[in-house]
Formats: sequence, structure tokens, C-alpha cells
Amino acid sequence: MIEKEILGCFIKDNTLIEETIIQPKHFSNEAYKLLFQSMLKLVSEGKKVDKVTLLADNYDYIQKFGGTDFVTGIESVGEVDNFETYEREFIDQLKQEQVEKTINHWLSSKEKDTDKLITQLQKLDELGISEEKSKDDVLKDMFGLPYLENASDSGITSGLSDLDSLTGKFQNQNSYILGARPSVGKSATMLKFALEASKAGSVPLIFSLEMSKESLIKRMISTVGNINLFLTNQPHKLTESKKESWQYAVNELFKLDFEIYDKSMQTIQYIRSQVRKAQSKHKDKQVIVLIDYLTLIHSTEKFQSDHSKFTDISARLKAIAKDYDCPVITLAQLSRGVEQRNDKRPMLSDLRESGSIEQD
Repeated sequence: MIEKEILGCFIKDNTLIEETIIQPKHFSNEAYKLLFQSMLKLVSEGKKVDKVTLLADNYDYIQKFGGTDFVTGIESVGEVDNFETYEREFIDQLKQEQVEKTINHWLSSKEKDTDKLITQLQKLDELGISEEKSKDDVLKDMFGLPYLENASDSGITSGLSDLDSLTGKFQNQNSYILGARPSVGKSATMLKFALEASKAGSVPLIFSLEMSKESLIKRMISTVGNINLFLTNQPHKLTESKKESWQYAVNELFKLDFEIYDKSMQTIQYIRSQVRKAQSKHKDKQVIVLIDYLTLIHSTEKFQSDHSKFTDISARLKAIAKDYDCPVITLAQLSRGVEQRNDKRPMLSDLRESGSIEQD
């Protein structure tokens, strides 16, 4: 079934075909293997992969497997947002099958070459692991003048010079937490980061788990057009000059690249999927991920406590930053402990479920 779900994802989102580590030889079902080969051929020719092109490209053998119904059946399964889970499960199953086959072959052979067996098992264990840069490669990159000359310009500005001087700007592969009590401006600050990043040529990806896309855009219009936020919810009360400011702000926002995702019950899998799609869409630009906010991120897994749940979520946010080579900024609530102290300045320990968040 997992093979079918993977092919279904490929039809729904063709970009996955070029990015996957799965190869035709990995499929155990011959029909699925041939179908994936056809998909790769279509992609190499710059064609879209869908029901029509698959049937046109391989009509004869697809007819043997059931024709249009065969492709429709595949197209109807698989959730693109869960593709990474499917891929990981597929590779794990493949490894297990290949390990069992290799060991059984070794046990049945007359000459038992243990070293050869260990080498084969090590190769199987590396299946699906991307090649990492050696330290020598990293040092060579850092030695060149381009690195030295551009190092000071690396990172995405927050738009706040004092903050940039403290953090060295938002850097790729880093996970940031912006913590505050409710209703003191976390979302407004996040939108400030997004607007500044977009103006600087980056692409902010805003995952809003609390506010709607329309509400966030109204806030942006308020900022860009210098319009009272209360009046953006009652635009009919705007003066003529402010209506012009509204239209100016909308036009300015049209010029900027940014994405807003306001789907409810967003999971880490969903966020990862959208980041991957955005990077594919904006290939020549740097993305920055902004999430509002941490404790609203939904998890389909079962945990013994909220602490273990947010430990997992925090680690996965850091993984997104590393895997997609981008900064990830997540808003978080502070506990009420800060209100009970004479010094109201927040500390890391004021973050809810702070242990794992502090560590990550």
C-alpha cells in the first residue's frame, strides 16, 4: 500500500519526483516500478505528470494493469503533506527486506565471508542517507575570498538594528523563539520581521495557527499604510486620504513575496511540506519560516504529557531549520511566573514547557 501512496503523491505534486531518494528498482510491484519509470521519463522531457500524460506515454502496458482505472486508483490515494513519512517508512521497509535477504543468502552459501556480509549490511544501512560535506569541504568553502567578503552580509534582518547586533541577524539552520505574555505584540513583531525580510529579498513563510490570512494581511496593510489597526476592520470609516493609503499599502504588498498558511490544526508534517513546496516555488530566494505559535502546533502522535509533546515539537522545529537550511522563528507564550516577580524581565525558564525549548 505504501508504494501506491507514494505514487499518488507524485501525481499530485510532480516536484516530489525530482526530490525523492526513491528509485524505480526499489519498488517490489512491477506495475508500480514501470509507472514510476514513466514518471521519470516525462519529468526529464519537461512534461507534466498526470493521468492524461501517463496514459499517452504508456498506453499499452497501462491497459494491461487496468487502464484509466489503474491510474485513477493511484491518483486517489496518498496525502502530499505526509509524503516524508511515507518515504521514510518505505525506505525502512526496504532496508529490512534487503537485510533479511542478504543474511539468508549468506546463511545458505557454502563460503561464509563475514567481512563481505558486514560491508553489504553497512551499504544497506546507508540507503536513503544523503551525502554530507566533509570537514575539508567546509574548510575549503570558508577559505575563499567570497566567503570572507560575504560573511558580514549573511543572515536575514529583523528590521530592528539593536536586535540584529545581538543575534547577528536570523541565520540559516537556527531555531529562534520569541516569547511574551499574551497581547503584548508577538504577532505584530512577527509581521515586522516578515515585512523586513520580504523587502530585503527573502520569502517569509508565515504559519498562522491562531489568526486568519485576512486578519494578518489587514495588519500588514495597517503597518505599510500607517492606518489605525482598528479602522482596517471597518474600512468604510476611512477618510479619503486613508483610503488612498490603503490602496498604496495593497499595491506595495502585491510587490512582495510572502506566503501565509492559516489552515487550522497544522502539524509539523504540514509545515515541512509547505516549506519544501515554497523552496521549490522560489528557487532563487532565501526562505524564512515564522510560526504563530508553538503550543498551537498540532500533533497526531500520543504523548504521556504536554512536556514530552512540546519536547518533540521543539526538536522537530530545529530539524526543519537544519534540513531546509533556513531560519525558523516560533512565537511562544510565557508562564505567569514573570508577573509574580518584582523584576518583570522575562527569563528562558518563563517559557512554557521551557526545558526542551531552552535546550533546542
